[in-house]
Amino acid sequence: MQPSNSLAELDVLLEKSNQDSSDWGEYEYEDGEALLAKLNTDERAVLFRSAKVRPANWRGCLVSILHPSAADEGEELVGALHDSDEDVAYEALRRTFFFCGFDDSDKKGVFEDRRRRVDAFWERVRQDRVVMLRMQHLSRASLRLTSYWRALEAAAAES
Repeated sequence: MQPSNSLAELDVLLEKSNQDSSDWGEYEYEDGEALLAKLNTDERAVLFRSAKVRPANWRGCLVSILHPSAADEGEELVGALHDSDEDVAYEALRRTFFFCGFDDSDKKGVFEDRRRRVDAFWERVRQDRVVMLRMQHLSRASLRLTSYWRALEAAAAES
């Protein structure tokens, strides 16, 4: 299969980008999201398979544009929780908390916001013991992440 222009463009963008850069945070991630949305099923499969052998900056940028309303992106996000690069795994953790419906504010601290929740993804995460254990383990890195974990754990127990 010959890669489409969108797949090739996304690959180049991910290769040259860094998720911590201001360029990525201001506008490049939007370009990445748009290119990802243009890919067909086969191209997405090629992209996600190639992630395992790509540099950490590439994988981190990919994780930062995944939206788990697409099942394959949700699975890629869950898989990234086990990434060999700590920064990629923590980016996956933050995005997982977000799409499970948890956010943070100066006034409220960590709180549940069901408007942000992707229901199918939330169900996938909360019912998978391995994923929950991995999230708990990663959350021990900081007080802030521990607060996210506690909120998620309490909500999962209520469900």
